Amino acid sequence: MILADFLVEQWLNPMDSKAEHNLGTSCVRAMTMDELFRVTNQDEDAFLEEMRTMSLHYHHGDSTGSPRIKKAVAGIYPRSNVSPDHVMMVHGGTGANDIVIMGLLEKGDNIVVVKPTYQQHYDIPKSIGIETRIVQLKEEDDYLLNMDTLRKTVDKNTKLIALSNPNNPTGATLYEEDLRELVEIAKSVDAYILCDEIYRGLDETYMSSILDYGYDKAISVSSMSKMFSMAGTRIGWIVTRDEAAYRNFENRRSYNTICCGIVDEVISSIALENYEKVWERSRNILLPNKEIVYNWVKTQPHLSLRGDAKGTTCLVRYDYNISSTELAVDAMEKAKILVCHGACFDEEPAFRIGYGGYTDQDKLRASLDAFSSYLKTLENR
Repeated sequence: MILADFLVEQWLNPMDSKAEHNLGTSCVRAMTMDELFRVTNQDEDAFLEEMRTMSLHYHHGDSTGSPRIKKAVAGIYPRSNVSPDHVMMVHGGTGANDIVIMGLLEKGDNIVVVKPTYQQHYDIPKSIGIETRIVQLKEEDDYLLNMDTLRKTVDKNTKLIALSNPNNPTGATLYEEDLRELVEIAKSVDAYILCDEIYRGLDETYMSSILDYGYDKAISVSSMSKMFSMAGTRIGWIVTRDEAAYRNFENRRSYNTICCGIVDEVISSIALENYEKVWERSRNILLPNKEIVYNWVKTQPHLSLRGDAKGTTCLVRYDYNISSTELAVDAMEKAKILVCHGACFDEEPAFRIGYGGYTDQDKLRASLDAFSSYLKTLENR
């Protein structure tokens, strides 16, 4: 099996610590341990005491996650009739996507992928010879999914429909009416839905989950990165009410996971049990930063931005005579500005800006000013 280069990870991971102006991150600014306990109003001393006597063996009784964390994950889907038995803990959102795709798809199936999206969704199935059909989100539609196109793309061999909601990289988001229609389309061909909901939580009102509409073949995956600001815990999850799929994923998980880090699960449980407080912190960072970025784009004559991003990133298009990869590399080399090139999502000419990494808005503005200065150097290319 030969996998395509994982462009977004290969670019961002080595550059993240080198950037002076980091507009590439898709996570909300990471919390420290002290901040986690301040935000959630929990007793840090009690946690440390628990750690002193905690067994460092595998989970006893349920390798799919501690009862505490599975209950906490179920709690972030209050309208979905989800129980802890439907929850499986895995190594990050990447582990969740991999287990679902590799677990469900087999020879003769096809997968329908809504693009742009995280590269795992289309290049993992391609690597194992699965027919991969693409439904492309369009700029002129504000990157919202065209349901008629999706309906024409699925057929009786469609095993899985995969998407990210809110979308990565555009932030475009499907709400109740569209999610209901998506479920009906999946039902019409008896397909599973893999909905990567890792960016869910920006709206102050309830943001729907694919699990909310009573379809047992709907699968939600997410993790402690992005809106939870705890990417380093490497805790992710799969939630499904489909018993056969759950058993399938559990068996595959035994081959590559066995169990998640038990200390990571305790730390993550604290955030998940208080998810509304953690998401409020994220909103307080994201919403003003998003406004700053959107207003900045309006001042740039060669840039354009469509739609209303509801995640931590937006996709910005440009009309400079340079590829997105060249632009990203050049900006990093000359000005220590990190952005994610559109080529990571097969989107040209464009780049993704992440606006969650700054808790100081003046520093965000300074980074955008630096980017403005760099962009001026491209005008005569």
